[in-house]
Amino acid sequence: MEIFSINKEIINVNRIEELEEKIDRLIDSYRLMKEENERMKAEVDATRNSDKDLEGKISEIRGERELLIEKVQKILEKVEKVEI
Repeated sequence: MEIFSINKEIINVNRIEELEEKIDRLIDSYRLMKEENERMKAEVDATRNSDKDLEGKISEIRGERELLIEKVQKILEKVEKVEI
């Protein structure tokens, strides 16, 4: 009977060590995923800020384009009124 109990203890110790190793690997995996998630969030935020900047520039360019079109139309109207 005593041999059986020693084997049982060895098996339990081995299982505990296996569980500890698995837990350590899970913790490492979690840390890596958390770091990757934070890095990706930072990239998304940077992209959003860049998009907002681009939207502002596009809006500004549209306004300038509309102003230019109005000026060209006024010039064309003046040219049409001129009699040669």
